[in-house]
Amino acid sequence: MPLIYGEGRGKAYGRLQKEIGKQQEYLQLFRLSNSNSATYEWYKDRVEDRVEGTCQWFLHHEHFQTWLDQDAGALLVSADPGCGKSVLAKHLIDEALPRSATICYFFFQYHDQNTVRQALCALLHQLFLQKPSLIKQARKQFEIDGRDLANSATSLWTVLRNATQEPQAGPVIIVLDALDECAESEFEDVVRNVQSQFCSNQCGKLKYLLTSRPYEQILSRFRGLLASFPCIHIPGEEESETISQEVNRVIQYRVEKLAGEKRLSDGVKGHLAKKLLEIPHRTYLWVYLIFDHMGKKNFRKTPHGVETTIATLPTSVNEAYERILGKSEDRQMVRKAMSIILAASRPLTLSEMNVAMNINEKSASIHDLDLEKEEDFKSRLKACCGLFVSIHHGKIYFLHQTAREFLLAELPSPATVPSELLWHHSITLHHAHAVLAKLCMLYLNFFNSDTSYSDNHAFLDYSAKNWGTHFCGACTSSKRDCT
Repeated sequence: MPLIYGEGRGKAYGRLQKEIGKQQEYLQLFRLSNSNSATYEWYKDRVEDRVEGTCQWFLHHEHFQTWLDQDAGALLVSADPGCGKSVLAKHLIDEALPRSATICYFFFQYHDQNTVRQALCALLHQLFLQKPSLIKQARKQFEIDGRDLANSATSLWTVLRNATQEPQAGPVIIVLDALDECAESEFEDVVRNVQSQFCSNQCGKLKYLLTSRPYEQILSRFRGLLASFPCIHIPGEEESETISQEVNRVIQYRVEKLAGEKRLSDGVKGHLAKKLLEIPHRTYLWVYLIFDHMGKKNFRKTPHGVETTIATLPTSVNEAYERILGKSEDRQMVRKAMSIILAASRPLTLSEMNVAMNINEKSASIHDLDLEKEEDFKSRLKACCGLFVSIHHGKIYFLHQTAREFLLAELPSPATVPSELLWHHSITLHHAHAVLAKLCMLYLNFFNSDTSYSDNHAFLDYSAKNWGTHFCGACTSSKRDCT
């Protein structure tokens, strides 16, 4: 802040305090969080840390090394589901990327943290937090948009573009994880703006590192950048042998941990590792699921006991999912819970889910709901659904995007989908919407006959705002679902 001749210490100090207050106001404008205080840091930190010695396939890749040496450019990393893209992104952000650069990141999360506006606000918050002098670019746009600035993706892109072009910005690296989970209607906006930043030759020292599944509709959008930056694309799916070797490291690590928990002898531990390493087509996700299975299993601590146990292990992620859901004694509850999570416009809180799961056609009023204490409901939900769902910050998610895909049937009638697995592709999105639409409308109808005070209003906000969405989602299937 420049000094003003003859201003005096008191006035200068007051002006400084006012300027600091303004900067804090602009900074907080970009500090988005949901109702459960889940911020962009939380979505990164919930990803598991890498096992020592993994991610080397990427760190030593010539394209990554070339990208590191460039002043500007984009690097797209694609890999199949369960191959550790988010673990890699977290490791890069926390440890591997050069500390001389300003590193900003955003982890897209289906149905929860999946909009361009959320991403840009998170990136700008990190950029201004690390480089306060750049916040003047936000001030310029704030004078035009006011507090609506945080709601305008166009304005936010302008602020990011102008800020990263400033000489004092220095090197900036932006990491965007799981582009395939970005809202489909907004993905084109990401591609267009990333491309325009580099095509205009006014990107300063800005780099992007993007991760995604190898979907053609995503990779094809970056063909323009592929021409400008020949080393933009590292197809992780073509590094399957190298990644497989790193999965071996994770297996060895998890065997050591399991051996300690179950007090296995060195001979049994070595036999367990040998047998697991012989199983083909392993992914990080499969390893996570089978070790959870083995941790709960009381197997004989002998080589033969190990072989008997391994013979019963699921051989794929889908089979592991089937085992998890198949264990439940209350299949009706699980199917209802899965339908709700599939169709929900956003992840439901435990309180909302508790109410939704207790609504049925016999419920005449809120007072008929037989609600458990939240912790008791959480325990029962986890007991029924196992690892298939995860609960973070009081909100309910599928363990992984592949869990959603495992359940979801694309055909009009789930019954027409042939499968040896009972849960695989067993619920259509139309059916899931019909379930949730009915629950919302039954709940809202309680207030037509009973307006007395109750503590059971947890599902009111969601039902009032989203019943129409679910009704329309059900009606696109058939008129039968809407009656």
